[in-house]
Amino acid sequence: MTVTIDAIFHAQKRLRAFQNWGIPERGTDYSWFDAALEIEGVADTGLVLHGGCYARRPNEHVTFELRLARAPGRQALPLERLDWRPLDGGHSNPRRPRSAWSGRRIHGTHLHAFELNWSETERRMRSGGLSTARDVDVFLGSFADVRTFVGSRLRIENIDVVAPPPWEYDLFSQGPTP
Repeated sequence: MTVTIDAIFHAQKRLRAFQNWGIPERGTDYSWFDAALEIEGVADTGLVLHGGCYARRPNEHVTFELRLARAPGRQALPLERLDWRPLDGGHSNPRRPRSAWSGRRIHGTHLHAFELNWSETERRMRSGGLSTARDVDVFLGSFADVRTFVGSRLRIENIDVVAPPPWEYDLFSQGPTP
């Protein structure tokens, strides 16, 4: 039986384990993790939840992306991504393929939704990566809200095992939000 990309996306998932966010990279302060996912107790080494943020940018520029590796050790195919409070202020959609979101600029938090980047007729992800995004229709005021939203969208039943990022707070940054 062949498992399709859309079946993988729509399946109920569980995180096998969450080790922790990585040590922030020298020079960029970027911290990230890749956590393996399983479907019906079967772990495909290529299916991961990727998370990323900047250690010195609390409560902004957090990314969560569902990825599927075509083959172990190869480049991963992104299936859906949420960008929460991006530093660049948003995302500009391409004019093609034609959709309600074509050519639009999305300000602030946005979702590169699977359904906007999947070609049903060709049964594959559109070329160009997750090039089309839309607004998020719920208020995401904290990391906990973001994590819950991602868990719901990606059907990850134990998303709460993902710990908050290793943000470094100082006199100029706000403290953690619940």
